[in-house]
Parts: sequence; structure tokens; C-alpha cells
Amino acid sequence: MFKKLLTFGSKITTIHIFIFLINFSFAHAISNTADVKDIGVNERLGDYIPLDLTFKDEDGKTVQLRDFFQDEKPVILTPVYYECPRLCGFILNGVLEVVNNLSSITLGRDFKIVSVSFNPDETHSLAKAKADNYHKAVKNSQSTEIDWHFLTGDGENISKLTEAVGFKYKKDGEEFAHSSVLVVLTPRGKISRYLYGVQYEPKDLKLSLLEASEGEIGSSKLLNKVMLFCYEFDPVGKKYALQALNVVKVGGVITLLSLAGFLTYLWKKEKNKAPNSHGGLKK
Repeated sequence: MFKKLLTFGSKITTIHIFIFLINFSFAHAISNTADVKDIGVNERLGDYIPLDLTFKDEDGKTVQLRDFFQDEKPVILTPVYYECPRLCGFILNGVLEVVNNLSSITLGRDFKIVSVSFNPDETHSLAKAKADNYHKAVKNSQSTEIDWHFLTGDGENISKLTEAVGFKYKKDGEEFAHSSVLVVLTPRGKISRYLYGVQYEPKDLKLSLLEASEGEIGSSKLLNKVMLFCYEFDPVGKKYALQALNVVKVGGVITLLSLAGFLTYLWKKEKNKAPNSHGGLKK
């Protein structure tokens, strides 16, 4: 019993230390607590991002945001900066983990990821180093190099993009204070959903991508439509929640179809047993 208490106590201590370190790191990144009001996300659901903005990709090539919307796929936008010593690494690792655990939809075939540095001093060489690391680690993809992009840009284009998606951040010394968010965009660049945190549920990401594409991606479009009907985004919990009434409706339809099929089977069976004009049974 004493050993169990010691083990439990060590687990609690480890968890508490971890939480303390995360909170300390975040607090350290904001030297003036009055700056907190300038950090966060003002959701702009339904707005379009300016697709004519220009950036540099990881190879140093000048690109426009519209280049990533040419093949009618939803795009996950991740605002980060590559030399971030704390939060951004957790964000990108969280994206990698959830992508590797998605089912029935695939990076590249069904959607793309665009990570954009909001630090105008960062160069494409930093983006290239980051891209190489994450491209190697992606498992669930058809062609990672053209599916997950790492961009850098100048202050003007960065400001226009972050303002368009409502992403607020503030420089504090050599670092930036900012929140963690994924912005899910439709194939035409409209803001469809925001997902917060550094760990993401595969179900939530999958549903947000299905929602952005109106169910037109993935291996089963019929199943996609059913999922979108049964789940609805909870704006308070910031997650997709099962809608009981819709589930009952779907269950009722399935029950009626099953009953209709069963009655049709019985009707045909009885019809075959009915006597024919010669007084015998139908074969």
C-alpha cells in the first residue's frame, strides 16, 4: 500500500511540475501582463483570406497563397514561427501526430497543410530545416513535399494574413507571445473552422476537413454525409459533439429501411409459395 502511495505521489508530482513549467514558460514569454489583451484569436468564420499575398516557400521560391488552392482541397493553416523555443514546437508536433492517426482521409490526396511564420526576420533556410524534419516524420501521406508547406514572408504580407484570420500576437524581447490555433480553410480560401490547443483529436480534425469540403473528400462520401449529419461543432467546448436527435433520426431511417427490406423478403417468399394456375406451388 505504501509503495502504491509513493508511485501515485510521484505521478502527481510529475504532472504538477510539467504544468508548472508550461505555465512558467508562457508567463515568461509575456513580460508585461497588460499585453495579454493583444494576444489571442478573433474568429472570422466565413471570411476569405487574401489569396494574392506572396511568401517564400522552403526552397526560397516566391509563391502566392492561391497556389495552394489550385486542386480544390481544404487547407489547414498553422501560424507559427520556426525559432519559437516553446509553443510552436508543440503545435507542429500535434499536427504531425494527428495527421499520422487520421483514418479514411489522407494528407495530399484530401487536404494540404500550410505553415506560415509570423516572424518577418526568419528566412526560407529555417523553413527548409523545419520542413525536412516534418516531411520525414509524416506517415499518412502520398507526397509530403507538395502537401505540407513551410512559408516565410515580409512584415506586410504576414500582417495581412494574420489580420485576415484574426490571429493576434505580440513581440516580447527576442520572442513572440501568441496562442495556438489551426485554421481550417475551404478549397476556395474561406475560413471554415478554428481548432485550438497543441493536441488535436483525429475525429475533430477529420470532421472539420469534411465540413470545409462539404463531405467531398475521403474514401466514402456517403459515410462522410452521415458523420456531418450526426456531429455538430460545439462552440463552447470547441469540439465536435454527437447530436442525439440526429442520431435517432439516422437510426430511425435505418430501422425503416431494414423493416422494408425484411417485409419485401417475406412478401416475395409468400408469393413464391402461392399456388399457380395449375394448382401447384410456384417454384
